Amino acid sequence: MVIQTSPRIFSRLTFVVAIMTGLAIPLRAVGVAGEQTALGLALLAALILLAGNAAVRQRVREAITSPTGMATIALFAAWAITMFFSHNPAGSLKIGGRTALFLLASVVLWAALVEHEETHRLLWKTLIVAAIAFVGLTALSLIGVPYILSLMKASMLVSERPTMSFKAYATSTMCLIPAVIFAGRRLNGAWRWWGYAFVPLALAVMVLTYNRSALAGFLAIAIAGVVLLALTRRSHARLMIGSTLALIVAVVSWVTIREAAFSEYMLHLPGAPHGVVTYLPDWLLDAHRQNIWKFAFERFLDHPWVGNGIDQLNRLPGAKMHVPGLDNSAAMIPSHPHNWALEILAETGLVGFLPVVMVLAFVAIKLAKRYLQNDDEADLALFTLMAGFWGSALFNFSIWATWWQLTFFVLFALIAASRTKA
Repeated sequence: MVIQTSPRIFSRLTFVVAIMTGLAIPLRAVGVAGEQTALGLALLAALILLAGNAAVRQRVREAITSPTGMATIALFAAWAITMFFSHNPAGSLKIGGRTALFLLASVVLWAALVEHEETHRLLWKTLIVAAIAFVGLTALSLIGVPYILSLMKASMLVSERPTMSFKAYATSTMCLIPAVIFAGRRLNGAWRWWGYAFVPLALAVMVLTYNRSALAGFLAIAIAGVVLLALTRRSHARLMIGSTLALIVAVVSWVTIREAAFSEYMLHLPGAPHGVVTYLPDWLLDAHRQNIWKFAFERFLDHPWVGNGIDQLNRLPGAKMHVPGLDNSAAMIPSHPHNWALEILAETGLVGFLPVVMVLAFVAIKLAKRYLQNDDEADLALFTLMAGFWGSALFNFSIWATWWQLTFFVLFALIAASRTKA
């Protein structure tokens, strides 16, 4: 059934999609409920547009049947094969199917936005204002300004420290960097400088929460961006490369010194870790995470072809055993492996993991080639977003986490909306 939508209603719905999509990821600062409410409203408006506008439906079809779309369908088909061998097939089907629905929803949002430049400007302005406002409030809360956390969480009974409340949001701010800079440059004028101003505020949140995975993603963004920019702007290549190397040295040195001091402090506490088997220095990677990764890799070796089932690693025998030498709260797999590669490898095997690598490589190479050929900053922003997200995901949340998936899918969709091809 096709719903006929008047041009006036169509215009208003596209504005709803633009505003809600621009608000969604910055709203992660107040919690997942704020992010998901905004996305729910954006998707509802986009679905009405999908039903009532043939151009939107055509865009969705083009995206699905494009080489990237077909490669993604092949990836989900590979995951479907592994579900028959899952520790819990119904649970794996639920999480794998949810991921497919999230991706499809992001395609619908992209299709609803892609053709309307006036909507793009509203989208970018909303994104910049929301990102600056929420990251600014977060930074103020982290440096000790009272009541901001309670205001943002809409509760006077928040007992959690700001550093813990905003730790996950620090990775969202990292992922927002390419999108906000791109938005500012597309709007130009004063908006460009507001886009640049977001970067130090985001970096401050990462540092104040001491989110090492977010810092890793930030470095990945810097490296990926400098590589492509150096290839297109050779006159400034040395300056960009030198500045990036200095940034890497500064961040790595700071983390190393802080980790070494923390390890020394822990050794003098009652009940300090003792006799923990590790393979790397603790200042480089903490002992608990080393054992988590070891357990995940061993479970991959148990079923190397088809894995143990999507989102099943923490449910396998031995996953809740505590790591010898650490306290009883340090489980082998507390909830997930803190590494997307090991998680997908252990849960879907080589059958599910290799298609992921191939799809990501295909998309990244395509974006890099397009940027080098056309100098379209949308491609640069998408390439650096991929570097930041997947680089950070080597050290942090479960790749199946709802808010984490939506962060990547939605930001990718809203940047890609400035292009005319899927």
